[in-house]
Amino acid sequence: MSEMKYDVVGLGTVVVDHLVLLSHHPVQDAKTNIISDAYQIGGPVPTAQVLLSRLGKQCAFIGSWGDDQYGPLIAEELAGEHLDLSGSHQLPGTRSGYAQVWIDESASTRTIACYRPERWLQPADLDESILTQARVVHLDGWPQETCLHAAQIAQQAGAIVSLDAGSLKPGMDVLIPYLNVMNCPRRFISEYLNTDDILAAGPALLQQGPELVTITDGVNGAWLFTESVHLHCEALPVLSLDTTGAGDLFSGALLYGILEGWPVEQTLKFACVTAALKCERLGNREALPTLAEIKAVLQTKELRLSRLD
Repeated sequence: MSEMKYDVVGLGTVVVDHLVLLSHHPVQDAKTNIISDAYQIGGPVPTAQVLLSRLGKQCAFIGSWGDDQYGPLIAEELAGEHLDLSGSHQLPGTRSGYAQVWIDESASTRTIACYRPERWLQPADLDESILTQARVVHLDGWPQETCLHAAQIAQQAGAIVSLDAGSLKPGMDVLIPYLNVMNCPRRFISEYLNTDDILAAGPALLQQGPELVTITDGVNGAWLFTESVHLHCEALPVLSLDTTGAGDLFSGALLYGILEGWPVEQTLKFACVTAALKCERLGNREALPTLAEIKAVLQTKELRLSRLD
């Protein structure tokens, strides 16, 4: 594993986010002024990988975008973050993924309207040689058949297979048995397991295949489950401006700790602090905390970690 070319190979959705900062969210059929706006490249997997790349990990992203006005922006931005895009494809005659993100400054919430591409990479489009050179293969569940095929290849190659579940997607019940690491927000367990009981959901997900499961719940912190350890880490109190991408960065920071071989307690704290620091800033590129910033918080702030097992 130590001789692998890539620390993390990612496969998943990539979109252009148009971030719109508002003083407050307007009521239906009303207007409000825009404070500021900006474009950025988003998506759970590429966002996590940009963090990992900036933290010194070698990453390759496998995805697709259209030949519209946003395609070149996606390719340029991701390549500029030192992600290997040799397994990615521009699909002629298609639109790139796009999302409008309305950020309510007063409430610290965001509302998203997105366009998902009509065409995706198919299993036959995957370069298996890239997947088999990865220590970790990180997924978001899209596109369903391609994601499952990548997980099967990665498992056979002995890679760690990781999923940032986000919202419930088709085929999750088939994909989860191939996972080693699974991260999901609280809303996912409500949709997938029909329960809001995190302490019951963690072990239930472990029984389906993963060796490590994390469940996040915003200001209520995060939970980590393995066969032998159940942990809860409180959230770092911050003045939240924009929560967009916080879960993506939690997943990326979680993988960083795993790749570093840290104890699960240290890894969970690191992921919680990374996600919290991002929320203090707008966007998911300029907002990314540095390793020095994360370590400084970990050294000066005492996050309460509770064992639940």
